[in-house]
Amino acid sequence: MDRVPQLLDQDESMRLEVSTLAEGLGVPLSFGHAYMVVLVCVAGCARFALNFREVAVQRHDVLVLAQDTLALLRRRSRGFAMVACLMPKALASEVAYVLPNALFSFLHAQPHNVPSPLDVPLLQGWLQQVMDAEHNGGRHRHVMQRNLLQTFFLKFATLLPTKQAVATQVSRHERLAWNFWELVGQRSARQRDVQSYAEALCISPFYLSQLTRECFDQTPKALIDRQVVLQIKALLTYSELPIGGIAERLQFEDASYLCRYFRRHTGQSLTGYRRAGQGGASGKRTAEPAPRPADPR
Repeated sequence: MDRVPQLLDQDESMRLEVSTLAEGLGVPLSFGHAYMVVLVCVAGCARFALNFREVAVQRHDVLVLAQDTLALLRRRSRGFAMVACLMPKALASEVAYVLPNALFSFLHAQPHNVPSPLDVPLLQGWLQQVMDAEHNGGRHRHVMQRNLLQTFFLKFATLLPTKQAVATQVSRHERLAWNFWELVGQRSARQRDVQSYAEALCISPFYLSQLTRECFDQTPKALIDRQVVLQIKALLTYSELPIGGIAERLQFEDASYLCRYFRRHTGQSLTGYRRAGQGGASGKRTAEPAPRPADPR
């Protein structure tokens, strides 16, 4: 439940999971190969930076994150939890087919949305239907999910005339930090040295370190390692690849080195984490509504 949900490259359907996102605190959130992610806060509150703009998220708030949205979880309350809907590209394309173009611009500029009191029951009912489709949809699950997601986004489209997109000004150093994180998502399976990322951005490793410390409060190496560890955890939890296969997939020298790397960064063994993760992966559950606590600022 504390894991950042991950969509693997072979996943063809939406992944639905309840998470506290605790493992993602303080670093840019990465959801694996998800092309689009819908996050609905079901308990507690938190502060996010979305494309370098600070937002306070509370119960019933909705985040719509595209693949290029930079999302950083800065703080979270003890009872914070979100329902995460992770969509692969093929499903996102099916969903988007009927949506107006103006909606994409709006959601890109305003990924954080707060439903009106009248819309909260609709959102709660939608979540119940999505979860029912996930667990009881059977061979109709894909079509049910697609239709429910289209309904969700078309509801946003009805609000477009009354909402103004927020223009986000991003400085050069923020843009460089964002570009670095995009490269980490693309290359961390095969590149784990800071020098190669600095060269790709045409800057020095020292300047890259300054950028990431300012924007993420982390070193470049720490961010790279965090992403690699998330990939290892996702493969341990959601795939049946043997340890040697995971080492090969992520281009480690051998399984022994992968084991030492994982233990150094997590304090756990690979087999121990896989046993615990797969034991809890099938037990998806919904979060009970909780009173709306104070903003954790």
